[in-house]
Amino acid sequence: MSQVTTRGEAQTFAKILLDEKNDGFWSQTQQNVLCDQANLIVFRELIKTNYEYFLNTATFTYPADTESIDVVATVEGISKTPYKIIEFGATPSSGSITPDNLLQVFRPMRFSERHMVQRAHNTVLASVQFNYVLLGGRLFLAPIPTEDLNCHLAYIEPLGTLSTANSTLLGGKAHEVFGDCVGYCLAWLMNAKQHDQNPAIDKMWGDALMRMQDNAVSQVSTETGHVKVTRAAYE
Repeated sequence: MSQVTTRGEAQTFAKILLDEKNDGFWSQTQQNVLCDQANLIVFRELIKTNYEYFLNTATFTYPADTESIDVVATVEGISKTPYKIIEFGATPSSGSITPDNLLQVFRPMRFSERHMVQRAHNTVLASVQFNYVLLGGRLFLAPIPTEDLNCHLAYIEPLGTLSTANSTLLGGKAHEVFGDCVGYCLAWLMNAKQHDQNPAIDKMWGDALMRMQDNAVSQVSTETGHVKVTRAAYE
């Protein structure tokens, strides 16, 4: 597990890599700004490789005869517009997804396509393939549903800023595995202020990027145990 999990630890780690013993070259304010940016860079990189580290789910009712909803106002538990929607769909009945209540997954669309989709579909709900787009804080559906939908949403929250030295990196998710990558990225950003005087920092950050790309792909290993037989015991 990473020994770098908070903003303060990332800043200390970065200064050790840069052989900086105090805050003389980078003010605390500068370190805070750069640490927020490093945290965001690693967050985006991990999402690009494997968004499952940051996945959240919610259920809600999408009202009939409504083209769009305000996600924050409608979906309980969402306080900010999602960074990304990973999956959106509806089940025939309310409640959990079960063998008797399977999810119909909606398709993403471009905002300008919604009128074409609305004209192309009839109003028989059972035969409709819904399409969606998130524009700002509003979630649009096409065609417009003629009855309430029991919706299930899988999404990624936007990453907040780090408010204190004890603030947990990466939104409190994946920080125990990849928190040190934030430290390497922070050192890389801080090194830019030194005009890249320490070339080893570039390599360290490059290695951290490769580690995320190679190891964050899945949290599940598909490898199984095996026995390799070289020769029979009596030979």
